Amino acid sequence: MRVLKLVSIVLLICLLDNIGFPAETDQYLSWGIELKDSAEVLNRYFNEELERYIELVNSRTKPIKNPEELTIAIYYHFFQFLGWSRLRVYIRHSPEIEKYPDLSVPTRRYQRMSIHRGFAFPYILPMARTIRVGDIYFGIDKLCHFFGFGRRYYQRYCRHIKEGYSEEDAMRKVVLWGIFHEENLVGKLVDGIFSHGDLEANFQGFRLARDLCGGNPPYIENINGKWRLVRKIDFRNYITPGFDESYNNSHFWAMRKRTVLKILKDEYCDKVDLPAVKKRFEIYKNYPPSFSQKIIKEYFEKKGKDPQQEQSVWALCRKNRGNGENICNCEKSKLNNNSHT
Repeated sequence: MRVLKLVSIVLLICLLDNIGFPAETDQYLSWGIELKDSAEVLNRYFNEELERYIELVNSRTKPIKNPEELTIAIYYHFFQFLGWSRLRVYIRHSPEIEKYPDLSVPTRRYQRMSIHRGFAFPYILPMARTIRVGDIYFGIDKLCHFFGFGRRYYQRYCRHIKEGYSEEDAMRKVVLWGIFHEENLVGKLVDGIFSHGDLEANFQGFRLARDLCGGNPPYIENINGKWRLVRKIDFRNYITPGFDESYNNSHFWAMRKRTVLKILKDEYCDKVDLPAVKKRFEIYKNYPPSFSQKIIKEYFEKKGKDPQQEQSVWALCRKNRGNGENICNCEKSKLNNNSHT
């Protein structure tokens, strides 16, 4: 009995530690919608705020000297938890960053518009709006994963490197750690969703963390005892089509699976061939799959199943259409090659 209580407490702590990250988002709603590219606005804010924070660090009586410690501090500065995220607050309220739906649409109405409407108790979570950075459409929640889990990936990666693992093996271990959390805590248990988009955002956040002080060349250097931002960060180098959950689709469990798949079949089979959708995904195809996506693909191949592919809108619509006629060419290639999963 005491052991069971201890296990329950540990699981509860893990859940509470992670519950701030999940949010529902719906990029299917943005099919046919052209948003303004927010890359320059986001880059400007981030670099200016980063320089301000670095000066604050330099002015401390006991400034940070270790680059790993500085990286972690920077990530905490921009994102502490879902209830307080400096970056998320800025994006949400900046009139320069176009969001869909815009903030005139209440959250409950947005949910009723989305694929996440309907009965899916106990999965009730906040809704994240869609923005565009460069070519990519994605939910604001992905930047929470970028900094929140990106930091955690980076910390675990640094520990594995110190333990003697190669860079590739250390990255593989952190990606597998992320999959475990998505399958058991952050995704399945909290919202009934295994989000491949969240995992991609986690990994790309790790990449930036590793590059901040250790890139070739780094973004931040210690010059004469002072940290300096020596080159600007461009989020377009880290935000990939894997963030877009209508392209790198999630897969679902239980009531969530029942409600979402029905909506996809009923409402989106007639939209997969829209010129705007085909154009967006043709652009996405030019991006190679990330290291994380390759490891996730290997993981499910070893399990002998591919729930992401089975639950994609194209697979669902192909069943509806019999022989699959009129499925957009970009997705025919994806179904054959599975190159982005």
